[in-house]
Amino acid sequence: MKKFTVRIGLAGGLAAALAFASLAYSAPGALPQADAAPARPVADGLVTLQEFATVGGSRDPRNTGFFFTTNQAEAATATSKYHFTKVEDLGRLHTAPGANRVAVHRLRLKDSKQPSYLLAISDSDIKNPRTADEGVIGWIDNAPEIGDHPLLRYSYNNRWAAAIDTSAGQAGLVAHGFHSDGPVGWVVP
Repeated sequence: MKKFTVRIGLAGGLAAALAFASLAYSAPGALPQADAAPARPVADGLVTLQEFATVGGSRDPRNTGFFFTTNQAEAATATSKYHFTKVEDLGRLHTAPGANRVAVHRLRLKDSKQPSYLLAISDSDIKNPRTADEGVIGWIDNAPEIGDHPLLRYSYNNRWAAAIDTSAGQAGLVAHGFHSDGPVGWVVP
């Protein structure tokens, strides 16, 4: 059997080493691909967060639950079919995730005689077996940006409401015995 010796020059050896090095840094099993086009940014808009009283039309915790939506069709159904009464607009939420934002979930209390809903961002609220997660209704800033206002969640006897810190409704909630659970996040006015 004859042995063959292959000699390559310095330039050939350098080219072979560079080719090998570029293969060593690719993902195992990955085929070489052309550079992908940059990802398109997700379109972001703002939608108004609306609050409705589910029974009675007042913020009285003895007979009223509160419902929250950012969907105009859902808001129309809430008033026309279920006779909910609009309480107020609570600022605007983002329609897409982004930096310094967190998803806002609408939860429904399962064992309530009257419909009762709350806004939640924490896993402990979202995974609570007493509530049903009705999904993400928007994304809220988790740190204030210029002009943002804190959206505060209030509770009283398995009833939840929300108010912006500058809202007239905030004083009414406190007067009816609601206490603040703290900020959900910051909304665009």
